[in-house]
Amino acid sequence: MTPYIFTISIVFVSFLYTYKRPDKRIFELVVLLVCFIICFGYMTGSDWRAYEEIYNSYKEPNNFYWRFLFVEPLYLCLNIIGNEAQLNFWTFYLIIKVLIFYKVISIFKRFCPFNISLLALTFYLGFWGIMVFIDTPFRNLIAVYIFLCSIRYFYERNFKKYLLFCLLAIFCHFSAFLLIPLYFCNRSFSNRTIVIAFIMVNLLLLNADWVFSLIGKLLFFLPQVAAKIENYTIGEEAETTGAGKILSLGYFIHIFFFLVILKSRKIIENKPCGNLIFNMGILYIFIFRLGLTVLIFSRIQLFISIFYSIAIALSLYSMKSGQKLFYVFIIYALALFSNINQMRNVYMVPYTNYFFYLDKDLSFEERSDYNFIHSPYKEIEK
Repeated sequence: MTPYIFTISIVFVSFLYTYKRPDKRIFELVVLLVCFIICFGYMTGSDWRAYEEIYNSYKEPNNFYWRFLFVEPLYLCLNIIGNEAQLNFWTFYLIIKVLIFYKVISIFKRFCPFNISLLALTFYLGFWGIMVFIDTPFRNLIAVYIFLCSIRYFYERNFKKYLLFCLLAIFCHFSAFLLIPLYFCNRSFSNRTIVIAFIMVNLLLLNADWVFSLIGKLLFFLPQVAAKIENYTIGEEAETTGAGKILSLGYFIHIFFFLVILKSRKIIENKPCGNLIFNMGILYIFIFRLGLTVLIFSRIQLFISIFYSIAIALSLYSMKSGQKLFYVFIIYALALFSNINQMRNVYMVPYTNYFFYLDKDLSFEERSDYNFIHSPYKEIEK
């Protein structure tokens, strides 16, 4: 657990140190340290097992190409490229994670004022960043990368080019189809309209069954999605990935920030690309509500969580002098709380780093079993 707490804390302390005297060297050093810790996790997480199996199955064509029936095709094509380039799985896996991480950082640098970038990064790491880079939803994260590459066309309202990137993202993770209607949310709505819509969405999403039914009918032309929806409603994952809940502590936390962003609207919209940041920040609470009802849709949060984090950091400018320090420590405390809550399980603790095992030739079974043997959290079966 210590590496995760350290990561959030060093970013936050660096923010406090550089807030009034920004220093690019400190920023780059902190980013490099964060990259080393969260991008190079080794035996931590759970999804890498399945991705390693898929990647290595390319050596047996009869065990690989049938996967195109069930796995997004662009992701499998990336596996083919990696294998043809003679990269082992971990080299392939880590290179892509580092590329995605630095794309995320480039978004913070591009859309967030430099002196509060580390505050936004603190929030992002606590709620999503550490979790998704340690226990990487790999296809989903590649789709996020593609979406971030399209963001220029999103705010320039170039729908054709934006749609092209969306289609590429969909071929990496089917959840990216929701990026298409997202485009039409990039317009100005009054605060009153936003609040009314928020209340209505909460009422509509009290039950997950009709949400699955509607999405299944809308996406009848994608049989893979239909199969996944059936699995989430009546299949093996109905009780885990499918079913959600009405309320959670996290939901109340995000409602608090939703209200803060609404209150800070003028400040946020006066910044470069402020309308985009505000819209994304407000949209997050709607996406969170959807993901709360239907857990699988919580993955959609990853597409806009960076902008939501920036909106929360920008809200600092709307605070009075006496409130600012209190606000930033609330952000830090909630980031820590969220991260600790996420990481307290057998897959995340203990932390291991790829570089520390370069001289060891561990088998797949040894790596897969490592956390189950050494973790203080034993509640999850293999």
